[in-house]
Amino acid sequence: MKTYIIAEVGPNHNGSLELAIEYINKLSNIGVDAVKFQLGNPEKTYSQDAFKAEYQKKAENSKSPTEMAKKHQLKPDEHKVLYEKCKESGVDYLCSAFDLDSFLFLDRNFDLPYYKIPSGEIFSIDILDYIAGRNKPIILSTGMATYDEIEVAINLLNRSFKKDITILHCISNYPVACEDVNMNVMLELERRFGYPVGFSDHTVGNESAITAIALGASVIEKHVTLDRRLSGPDHQASSTIEEFVELVKSIRRVEKIMGNTVKRFSAQEKEITSVARKSIVSKRNILPGEIIKKEDICYKRPGTGFLPTEKDEVIGKKALKTIPVNKVILREYLDND
Repeated sequence: MKTYIIAEVGPNHNGSLELAIEYINKLSNIGVDAVKFQLGNPEKTYSQDAFKAEYQKKAENSKSPTEMAKKHQLKPDEHKVLYEKCKESGVDYLCSAFDLDSFLFLDRNFDLPYYKIPSGEIFSIDILDYIAGRNKPIILSTGMATYDEIEVAINLLNRSFKKDITILHCISNYPVACEDVNMNVMLELERRFGYPVGFSDHTVGNESAITAIALGASVIEKHVTLDRRLSGPDHQASSTIEEFVELVKSIRRVEKIMGNTVKRFSAQEKEITSVARKSIVSKRNILPGEIIKKEDICYKRPGTGFLPTEKDEVIGKKALKTIPVNKVILREYLDND
């Protein structure tokens, strides 16, 4: 199974279209499947009572979340440039929306492969109502949400008909400590809801994403930055391009390791089979015409003759020729009539 790898640029272009295009240029060359951005009208996303998270206060000096969002936002029409650039570069363009108007803009202007619902929008009923009436695959992030809350969101999405949903396990910390990842939750999401699962990775390093792949994740989403030293809310919790290169390589290697459920044997393993298994071997010189008894045989390497489990095909059979002591008994040595 090929993992769908999403490189989450988010606001890490810092409001620069040129920087956003640079992300696409670099990421499209390393094997990711999608480059993801964010779109929202700050005036429609934040009320006057909105405030910044602690990690945002440390990483970004804007006075309010509205001011912060405006500094790191691209104009809707600039996303049209990004969409075309992604198509030209052979990667999917994805984008999370943080208000209904932004969501409608994305859906009406772009042929998106997925609706991406970020963790903070899991109860945005206006967006969920819109998605409920449409037949497009959904990627649902579940940071901060209990199992019961996730069930509510899924029921809202499925109100008109059952949707194609991939549920992402997510911890909404930036960054996430290893002891907080709790990857078994991803397996529980799959067990409870019966949908494919994935992991939205906010950890530093690649171990968590690789663990998720080994446990069956079909989607990996991870934030990426050109430079962790840049000003902005997400840079410090993001992977560098160089780290993302290694992540993609590791995921593709793990996919090969995981393989499938078909039990195949390489030429090398077939060779080892004959070396390492045992055959039925003569314990004495058996003469032509003698009937082979249980006490006439033993089990030794190599595995080129009858398997020990095939002893009933040897015991009670007449020898057609002399079988020297300590020799593998072969089928042509026996009278099978």
